[in-house]
This record gives sequence, structure tokens and C-alpha cells, in this order.
Amino acid sequence: MPVFVALLAVPVMGLAGLSVDAARGYMVRSRLSAAIDAAALAAGRVIDTADVQGDAKMYFRANLPNGYMGASVPDPTVQVSPDRETVTVKGSAALPTAFMGVFGIDTMQIAVENRARRAQGIGLELALVLDTTGSMATDDRIGKLRGAASSLVEILYGTKASRTNLWVSVVPYTAEVNLGPTRTGWLTADSPGAAQYSPSTWRGCVEARPSPYDEDDAPPAVAKFKAFLYPSSLGKYADGGDNPWPPVSDSGAYTNDNDRTGPNLGCGFPVLPLTNVKQTVLDKIAGLRAVNRGGTMANLGLQAGWFTLSPRWRGLWGDPTPAGMPLDYRLAEMRKAVVLVTDGNNEWFDYGKQPTGDYTAYGRIGDGRLGTTTFSQATTMLNTRMSRLCQTMKDAGITMYTITIGQTNTATRDLYRGCASQPNFYWDSPAPDQLASIFNQIGAQLTLLRLEQ
Repeated sequence: MPVFVALLAVPVMGLAGLSVDAARGYMVRSRLSAAIDAAALAAGRVIDTADVQGDAKMYFRANLPNGYMGASVPDPTVQVSPDRETVTVKGSAALPTAFMGVFGIDTMQIAVENRARRAQGIGLELALVLDTTGSMATDDRIGKLRGAASSLVEILYGTKASRTNLWVSVVPYTAEVNLGPTRTGWLTADSPGAAQYSPSTWRGCVEARPSPYDEDDAPPAVAKFKAFLYPSSLGKYADGGDNPWPPVSDSGAYTNDNDRTGPNLGCGFPVLPLTNVKQTVLDKIAGLRAVNRGGTMANLGLQAGWFTLSPRWRGLWGDPTPAGMPLDYRLAEMRKAVVLVTDGNNEWFDYGKQPTGDYTAYGRIGDGRLGTTTFSQATTMLNTRMSRLCQTMKDAGITMYTITIGQTNTATRDLYRGCASQPNFYWDSPAPDQLASIFNQIGAQLTLLRLEQ
């Protein structure tokens, strides 16, 4: 009997060991599967950048380090389909057995693969609201913003020249916004006439509409805009004042200085309304430059971004936006989002040659259009307007992503943090070199991906 029991002990111990090794194998396979899923999604989000391999491996290793439970886990393989719509990630693990050697099995081989594909059917209307004020020339912030925003566009469109359910607008802003010089039908009757811009012409910038219309999405049929004209200070001051014209030296071409003159001084680049053509968006971004004078009034840029997304503006923009767009809010098949960027605090620029600061969309600080004639209180009023505007847009169903660049103050960072739809939808980037990573993260959140297995 003892001999018989001893003989039975070998297979009994082997079966017990088999269950232990099987449990270990299950745990490794489960971790490997989760790591492959994370890697596939990460690679899919940057499918059109050079970081596909690197991002996939980073997420893979974060979920499954080599040596987990004694297993040998090599780097995964990452393959992108020719149309760059699908990314396939394969991984394996070799797990030494503890007991299965009794049956001649020294290593368990485990393999997992999965694919991530761009989700189809859910569309996006996206407004890129970008600071192009003069300070954006510092440290080439404007150049790095162009590169980062272009990268986001490439992530969203992939290799497609256009997508039927992806629409992007580009809204540059300074201390005013430029709706385009063809929008004469949107102007008030008391707007400056052509002769008042001579020997130049109106470039397309508009003044802020009186409250409450500087905080809502009312179309021109409800509240028109007054054309922006920076008054000449010629002959009014011994030193010429802050904008003595004529002559006009501000042609609209980029020059990084504060000494230009003309009726459009400080007026930036016109809005590109919604388009689904990738190259049109990229060309618009590529042409952006920093524009000196006036200051920073991000609330007006944000409002103009809303104009490009609001269904109240449906059919108003014209080419390249179809007559049936923007679509309604909260549609199951269409989301709306804004990416708002600044490198400064909301404020008037004071060139120092006139006691009331530069002329802006709200006139001069001394005009009191914001209910104050002091610079610090004006900043508070602009921030308050912007905060209310952010909340109204979020309440309408627009997802807000916000970014501050450079050494903005605490109040501005708090303002932009509060404007974002979620805490992790706000980024502070003291160094402009971080912009590319931030925009890639936004692209990852906007690009809906699905795992195929």
C-alpha cells in the first residue's frame, strides 16, 4: 500500500502544480491582454505621427513590465494599415512553469493581439481659437502653436483629404476678431465708410457688440457689428500719439514691432469658418503670425469660435461652410468642441504715447465701455465676461479644451482651468515646446477609437 500511494503522489502533485501554473498563466495573459489593448488605443490616437511605435510601447510597458511573475515579455510589434485607419498590436510572453516540468512543459507561451480602428459615424465640429497677439512672437510661441495645431489636424484627418463628418474652423484673435472684409452686410449703419480708411481699406475686424451681445451667439440679424477703425492720432499729440496716420505703414504683412500706423492697426487674420478639407485648415494655420498692438481679449475670440459652431449661425458663413451647418447641439452623431489657447492675460496694451491705452474692440480704456476706466478693473471685467461665456457654451453642449502658454498669472490660469469642461481638459504650458504634446493629447481625446476584439 505505501508503494502504491507513493506512485499516486507524482500525478497528484503534477495535477496540483498544473492548477498553480494555469492560474499564473491566466494572470499573465490577462495583464498582457490589457497591455495590448492600451497599446493599440495609444497607437491609434497618434496613428499619423512618428510616435506610433514609441507611444504603443510606452503604454504597453506601463501595463506590463518585463519580468512580470517571472515571464519574459519582449516589446510588442506595431503595424499600421496602408490606409492608416487601423493599427494592429501583437505581444507575447514566455512564462517559466513551476510544476508543469513534471510533464515535460518548462515554459508556457502566451500570445495576444488586437486592433484599434477609427470609429465611424460620430462626427465633430471643432473650433480652434488661437491667440495671435504680439507676445506670441516671444520664444517663437506662434511657430510652435502652428506646428502643434497642425499636428492635431493631421491626427484627426489621418491620410484623408477630407472627412464627411469632421469640420474644423480656425479663429485667430487679438484685441478684436476679424470676421472677414466681405461681411459688409453684418455691419451697423454707423460703421465707418470706405473713405474713413483711405488710403487703406477695411480689413474685416469688428468692435465688440454692446452688452449683453458681447457674451452670446446672436447672429447679425439680431445684433450687427460695428467695423473696427483705429482712429488716427495725427496732429493730436506733440509726439504724434500712438497711431499717427496717414501715412499708413500697416499693410497687414507680419512685422514684429509696435511702430506701424493705419486704420486697421492690431487687426489680425480673418476667421476660417467650418470646413471639412484638411489642406484648407492646414494652410490657414500655416499663415498665422503674431500681430502687434491692442492687447489680448480672449473672450471675443471665444465668442467668435462659438459663432462658427452655433446653429443660430446656420447658413450665414457661406463657402466653405455648407448651408445646413453648423448642426444642432447634442446630436448623437455630431459633437462640438473648442480648443482655446492664450499666452497672456486679458488686458489692454498701453503703448505709452496716449493716456488711455491702445484702441481695441472696446475702444480705448478711457471710453468706459466695460464700466470702468482703469486697466486692472477692465481685466477683471473681461475675465468675468469670458467666464460667463465659457459656462454658457458648456451648458449648450460644447466641450471646452483650454491651454495657457508662458508666464500667465494665477487669475488667468484659474480662468482657463474653470473654462475647461473637465480639470484634465486644461493644460498650462510655461514652455511653448510642450504644446505639441498637449495638442497630441487633445487629438487622442477627440479621436474616437474602438478595439476590434
